[in-house]
Amino acid sequence: MKAPRKWMNDNILRSILPLVGMRDPFELHKDDPLIPYFQYRIGPYQNDHYLYFPHEPNKFEYKAEIFSKMYEYEGHDLLKYIEFHYEAYDDKEEFVRFLRYEVLRRQRVLHNRRFFFWVRFPREKDRLRTTMSWVEAEEKRLQSRALAPAPVPEIPLDVLVAGKDELLDKIGSEVSALLQSHMGKIDLYNEHHTTKLIQLLRVLRDLRAPGKKGKLLFKSFSDTDMAAILRQFVVFGDKKTNTLQVKIAEAGSEVDLSDPAVEKLGNALQDFFFS
Repeated sequence: MKAPRKWMNDNILRSILPLVGMRDPFELHKDDPLIPYFQYRIGPYQNDHYLYFPHEPNKFEYKAEIFSKMYEYEGHDLLKYIEFHYEAYDDKEEFVRFLRYEVLRRQRVLHNRRFFFWVRFPREKDRLRTTMSWVEAEEKRLQSRALAPAPVPEIPLDVLVAGKDELLDKIGSEVSALLQSHMGKIDLYNEHHTTKLIQLLRVLRDLRAPGKKGKLLFKSFSDTDMAAILRQFVVFGDKKTNTLQVKIAEAGSEVDLSDPAVEKLGNALQDFFFS
C-alpha cells in the first residue's frame, strides 16, 4: 500500500511506515529511471536474447523479465545469454555488480518460497547458481586485469625519427573523419527543447490505432533505437547510448498523458497515420 504524500513529509510517521508495510519499494520507486543493463525492445516476443515488452516497462517489470528469460536457457546457453548483454554494456564492473546483488536478492526470495514454487524451484535455483558462478569468475578476471600493468606499444624507431609528423597528421585526420561520420548535424535553435523532442518521439513510438486492441505504429522501437535517432542531433552527438537511454527515461517520466496538449498531439498523430 502506498502511503499518502503528507505522511512521507512527517519524520515520525515516515519512520513508522515500514513497520506497517506502507513504505513499499514498488510503490515508491517503480517510476525511477530504468538503467538498461540488459538490452530490451518494445514489441512482440522474439526467440532471441533481447528482452521484449508490450510497452515501456518500469524497473521492477524489467528486472523480473531478466530472470524470467533465464528460465529459457541452461548451462552454456545461459552464459551466452548473459554475455550477449554484458558485451553491449560499457561499464563492465557496474554490470557485474548489478547482477551479483540481483542474484542474491532472487536467491533469498526463492529460499523463502521454495515449498510454494516446488515445481519451478530446482530449475530456477540451478540457473541462479550458474549465474553467480559467472559473476564470480568475471569479478576475478576484471580484478586481475585492473592489477596488470598496461602494455607499452612498440613504435619502430624509424617511424619516430623520420615520419612522426606525417603519421600524427594522418592519424588526426582519420580520427576526426571517423567521429564526424557518426555524429549528426541537426541543430536545434533552442537546446531547451531537447526534453520536448524526446517526449515527442516517445508519443510517436507508443502510437497505436484507435480501439483497445489497436496495433502499434511500430513493430519494434526501443530506447536504443531512439538513442540512435537522437545522436543525429548536435546536442546529443557525442553521448553514449547508455547516457541517452537514461535521458530518455527521465524525459518520459515527466510526460503528463492527461495534459490536453499531449492528448491533442496523440489524437492528431493517430488521425494522420490511421485515418
